[in-house]
Amino acid sequence: MSTIPVKPKLEDAAAHYLDGEALANVLDFCAFLRANRMTPTFGSKSKVGISYTSRVCYVKLFHGDWFIWPAGRHREYTEAFLSCEELKETVRTSLAACTSCGHQCNGGAGQTITVCGEAFTHICGCCPVRFRNPDAEALRVIKYVIEKRNRDAKK
Repeated sequence: MSTIPVKPKLEDAAAHYLDGEALANVLDFCAFLRANRMTPTFGSKSKVGISYTSRVCYVKLFHGDWFIWPAGRHREYTEAFLSCEELKETVRTSLAACTSCGHQCNGGAGQTITVCGEAFTHICGCCPVRFRNPDAEALRVIKYVIEKRNRDAKK
């Protein structure tokens, strides 16, 4: 396998970290971002993974796994994920515990986050939802929420 360039495009780096359905899904998501003028740009690289940013999310690649982290600074955007009935099971399993997030929100106690009417405690307030290896169905809904956020932001 060839080495990864210093600041590779997401599509090029993905093949070094993923294969099969996971690779197909990240390439599909990347094509969606580019088609909607949210070009993923190189963020950082470590021994374990590589990060990219766009206007609405972070995409992180690790060996065998990839993540979508919705940008947390737009509270109404994050709320759209937390209230999305179609994603509620995926969101519930994708909540980031504050003790493992590194942000130490509220002194490490985190926040209480409500997902479709159910409260969860000790959740990161900066980026409460982190989708791990979203499948095609989850990506369909994630794209819908991102498109809705972009339409609402233009109003």
